[in-house]
Amino acid sequence: MFGTIVQRTAVALGLRRPPAFVIDAPDYTYLSSGVRCLHALCDRLNALGISAAVTARRVAPGSPTTRINRKALRLAPRTLDQSVVIYPEITVGNPLGAKHVVRYLLNKPGFFNARAPKSYGERDYFLHFAEEFVPAGLKSRLLRLPLVDTSVFFPPQPGCERSGFLLYSHRYRPDLDQIPDWVRPVTMVSSNAPRDPPTLANLYRQSQALIVGERTAAVSEALHCHCPVVLLPHSGFNHAPVVSSYGGCGLVLKFEPDELVRARESAAAFPARYAARSEDIDGRIIEVVADVGQYFNLTALQAARNNHLRATPEKSSTNASV
Repeated sequence: MFGTIVQRTAVALGLRRPPAFVIDAPDYTYLSSGVRCLHALCDRLNALGISAAVTARRVAPGSPTTRINRKALRLAPRTLDQSVVIYPEITVGNPLGAKHVVRYLLNKPGFFNARAPKSYGERDYFLHFAEEFVPAGLKSRLLRLPLVDTSVFFPPQPGCERSGFLLYSHRYRPDLDQIPDWVRPVTMVSSNAPRDPPTLANLYRQSQALIVGERTAAVSEALHCHCPVVLLPHSGFNHAPVVSSYGGCGLVLKFEPDELVRARESAAAFPARYAARSEDIDGRIIEVVADVGQYFNLTALQAARNNHLRATPEKSSTNASV
């Protein structure tokens, strides 16, 4: 009886049946890599045959991202009894009243919302986008999705001349007096005056380097355009994980012309390294789904790995080692 009510409620919410995963995501914006990650996860889950939907009202233009009515879900929380709700780390509490909660650490808990970490549930399951986002002692699983659109961010034509520098400033504003005179002209890249991805990509392909004093997806996007990146370490920016994650490709930690030349040469190796790190991302997502299913004792999700292996037998040996 209750199952029928759940199905009817799901239809009223715009889905034939409650999705396996509800991702409580903000409206899509290309300005936030965290938001893009949540929407991308929804798309990848659906592509793998695992039903998912975001609560956002706006998705990326032309994307297949499935939506679900957040307000209606809050009015009928039991609709989600057999679903898993994924919240970004900034979410306080469990606003959808879900029985099965996953927290996706897209930054350090408390960085954007100091109240959020204290509101996490004892039985919540944790994922993290980067190792440095995991608090000491917390059990969490790495899930780093590739977010760079390589149809937009790609290298320039051979022989292309570069001139000028880009200075990225969102949460941190560098001291311009500490930038050498030879690092000129400088064009500011800021969320206060946002540029769309194609415009940014053209700037990266034309500039000598991007200067950054904070963690940002702009680093990997610039490196895909073979634009080296000058990191500005300071007390509020731990650059070591960034250097480790990128293997040092295209990165430099000081304003030295010779170092910049070497960084430009090594930047060419970055796209291949990024692609290699993203190999078999579908297999890793399936492993996460199966682990979440086991954690919450959701039979349908526990079977996800075996179903995936049967659907892709040629990759079985690779997936088995993930």
